[in-house]
Amino acid sequence: MDKNAYRKFTDVQVGESFSRPVLVSAIRESVDKNGNTFVKITMKDGFSEITPMMFKTDKAMLTQLGVYEDNVADVRISVSEYNGGKSYRIDKIAPNNDSDVAPGDFMKLPPCDPEKMFSEICALVEACANDCGGKYDTISALTLKILNDKKERYITSSAAVSMHHNMRGGLIYHSYRMVKTANAVCDIYEKLDRELLVCGAALHDIGKIWEYKTSSTGEAEFTSSGVLFGHLYLGASIIKKYTEGENFSTERVKLLTHLLLSHHGTREFGAVVCPATPEAFALFYIDNLDAKLYVCEDAYEILDPGTITDKKPFGLDNRLYRPNDIE
Repeated sequence: MDKNAYRKFTDVQVGESFSRPVLVSAIRESVDKNGNTFVKITMKDGFSEITPMMFKTDKAMLTQLGVYEDNVADVRISVSEYNGGKSYRIDKIAPNNDSDVAPGDFMKLPPCDPEKMFSEICALVEACANDCGGKYDTISALTLKILNDKKERYITSSAAVSMHHNMRGGLIYHSYRMVKTANAVCDIYEKLDRELLVCGAALHDIGKIWEYKTSSTGEAEFTSSGVLFGHLYLGASIIKKYTEGENFSTERVKLLTHLLLSHHGTREFGAVVCPATPEAFALFYIDNLDAKLYVCEDAYEILDPGTITDKKPFGLDNRLYRPNDIE
C-alpha cells in the first residue's frame, strides 16, 4: 500500500472530516461522568498516531464489528478544536478487507535496518576492547555477550511508551546513534575511556527489554518489572548477573554499572545516582542530545517549513520552529 495516497492525520484541519485506512494499535474502554461507556482507539497512519474517541461504544461492540488491536480498519474521523488544539472523533469504523493493505504499511520504523545497526554497534564495541594488559576479560566482551544473548528483544523493543524513539526498533535506533556519537566524542576528548563510554552507550537502556512489552506493531506498555524496578536497576542487575564469578576487573565493572545507574543525570529525572565520572557525564549528555534531537526530527516530519508547533513538544522548553526552505 502507498501510505502517501491518503491524507495524513496532521494534514486535516479543524472543521474537516476524512476517511482512510489506519492501523489500530490500542483500544481502551472508559466511562464518562454520566456512566456512558466510550472507547479511545490509538491509530497510526504510517507517519504519526492519534487517539480519537468513539462514544456510545465498548470493546465488545468493536469485537462484533471485527475491529481488533494490531489490525487495519477503515475509519471516518471528524476534527474539532479543543483547548487550542485538534480533537479527533471517530464517526464510523469497520474492518479493512483489502488484501493489499497490511499492518506493516502503517508502522513507524527506524530509518536504518536493525540488523545493520546491530552489526555496527558490535563492531564498534569490539574495536575498543581493553584487556588491561591481559589481566582481565574485557568490558567489550561482556557487552557483546549481553547484546548477542538478548539480540531479538534488543533490536525489536521500543525505547519508550511515549516521548522519544517510541516505536518498534526504537531501542536499537537510539542506542546505535548514541554508540556512534560516543565513539566520535572520544576522538575529541581523548582522555575519555573509549571502551567504557561506548559499552555504556550500547547497554545504557538494555533494561528496557524488561521494562516494556512491545507489540508487533510497536505499541509499548509497562511490565510489572518496569513499574517495580525501572530500566536503570534492571540494566545494572544484568551486568551483575553476567559478571559474577568471571574474570572481569571489579573496578571496570563498577564504573560500567555507574554509567547505567547515572545516565538520567539527576535524581529528579530518575537517576539512581548523579554522574561521578567524566564518562558518566558524557553518557548523560549524549543520551539527552539524542532524545531531544529525535523529538525535533519527529516534529519536523509533520511541520511545514516556516511554521511553528502548536505547543511545546514534550521534553522541550519551547515551541519548535522549522526554517523556510531556501532556494
